[in-house]
Amino acid sequence: MFAERWVYDLIIYLYALGLLFAFADLLHKNRRANRLALSLFIAVWMIQTVFIAFRLFELFPLMTSFDSLFFYSWAIVALTLLINWLYHMDLVVFSANLVGFAVLAINFFVARDTSRHLSRLLLSELVFVHVTMAFLAYAAFSLSAVFAILYLIGDHLLKQKKWNRLLRLLPSLEHLQRLSYGFSLIGMPLLLSAIILGVIWAYQTNINGFWYDPKIIGSLIVLSLYAIQLYQRAKQRWHGRRLAWWSAVSFLAMLLNYWISVTGISFHRWM
Repeated sequence: MFAERWVYDLIIYLYALGLLFAFADLLHKNRRANRLALSLFIAVWMIQTVFIAFRLFELFPLMTSFDSLFFYSWAIVALTLLINWLYHMDLVVFSANLVGFAVLAINFFVARDTSRHLSRLLLSELVFVHVTMAFLAYAAFSLSAVFAILYLIGDHLLKQKKWNRLLRLLPSLEHLQRLSYGFSLIGMPLLLSAIILGVIWAYQTNINGFWYDPKIIGSLIVLSLYAIQLYQRAKQRWHGRRLAWWSAVSFLAMLLNYWISVTGISFHRWM
């Protein structure tokens, strides 16, 4: 237990230092600070990867809410490192990792759940895959929202003709919108697959009132919101700010749906 706690603290410290160097680089362009930030984020990702591997080896396929949020943070770090490698977007990397750090800190110090009932509930490979796909979808939707919010910020600055450092750090509006759309496109099939697997599991275990569960209804609403966004974008009916606002609202709906699962009003207690 002590060794495990030490790993948690190490991850938090490395993550916080990475954010500190990333923020310093944003304020005053500094290649050394940028390299240190990326090195620390890579170190965080590697430690998380090893920790997840050990958890799976020891407990597979058990996944508590603690493991789920830990995996969500891991996915955020992995995706931001990939984005930085492909596009070199320092502001996006900082913003997305700030979200990941907040989730991880809350998970470590506030919301850890190791209930015995939950452990029994998740002793199913089907549920493990269901939860994994759902949190990958959540990570993709989170990054989509980050790009959408940055789009709204950039659009506002351009309209106000505020040619400041923040505006210079932002990629072009077209690029931000394309990436926001791309991550929504990735998240949609993942969430749909997770819902399908959840339905299969529910029918296998004969859960009563499955379709009336608030979490199931919320997941279908979130899926519908993103489906509408992708459809309108594909038909070229919505552009710019409208798409960005819709993406941000859809993300808030996703957060509300997650909140439902942790309040106890749904049989979902891990995601």
